[in-house]
Amino acid sequence: MNEGLVCRAEEMTFIGEPVISTAYTLDKAPELTDQWWEELSTALESLAGTDTDRVSLTQEDIDRSIREAFGVSIDTDVSRWVIGHGDLHWANLTAPRLSLLDWDSWGLMPRGLDAAKLWESAFRVPALTEEITERWAPDLACRDGKVSRLWVCANRVLGARRRGEVNDQTEHASRVGKSLLSELS
Repeated sequence: MNEGLVCRAEEMTFIGEPVISTAYTLDKAPELTDQWWEELSTALESLAGTDTDRVSLTQEDIDRSIREAFGVSIDTDVSRWVIGHGDLHWANLTAPRLSLLDWDSWGLMPRGLDAAKLWESAFRVPALTEEITERWAPDLACRDGKVSRLWVCANRVLGARRRGEVNDQTEHASRVGKSLLSELS
């Protein structure tokens, strides 16, 4: 065996179900049943029970992104780390039958990160963001959930800065991020 050699294999499965959106963000509410939402919750709970050493996001990444996006350093120490998908948004979910796609980011992450990504990618559909906020209230309202939402907002701000473009998503992320900074300070 060769010391230091790392091998990676990817397995793919064809999923015939359509994605909810071909873009990261939604422009209109998808038609999702209560059963679909329950299946998503069950899938995420099942994933959280997985034993792995994979890491989706580190504390250092969180601190750096928030500092670079908003120009401040605050205490963003995460107290509860969980196993999650890591890239949960509407282009990685199918309906009417649920499948979770794009698993390259799964692993250890702050509590609430999957819900935060889903919440942020629905920002143009206020009724849907409210539904996500209600369905995942324990994860989004706790301190770690607020840090997760702040990190997601920071990434939107940084991405727009790198591309040199400001749009409604960037403005929303900046506004909500500043509000979360206030809450967490």
